[in-house]
Amino acid sequence: MEIADGLKIIENGWIRKPKGFRVSFQKQTDSGMEAGLSPPAGAAPLNSDVTAWRYAWKLAQSTPLGSDAPQEGDLFNIVVVDQDNQPIRYYATGEKEIFNKYSVA
Repeated sequence: MEIADGLKIIENGWIRKPKGFRVSFQKQTDSGMEAGLSPPAGAAPLNSDVTAWRYAWKLAQSTPLGSDAPQEGDLFNIVVVDQDNQPIRYYATGEKEIFNKYSVA
């Protein structure tokens, strides 16, 4: 195989490192649920998935769901996403993780 052919195979099959990370969440407000990102879309993303997950965990611990349904100010469905808004696996387990999980019916 020519090197150029091998490089094409690698290019198509290589797992690319995300360009940055954000914490995606939903927030209960007096007017309903709002989606949010931190840092926001216009700001520079976090450069480490570990940092992003620790930040997500701390947000979840600071705003635990106190009842069956989110109350005003609660953050829920907290997850780390990449530059394409795709969920990133939790570094500690390798599994998909959602903090303060709440299913909206």
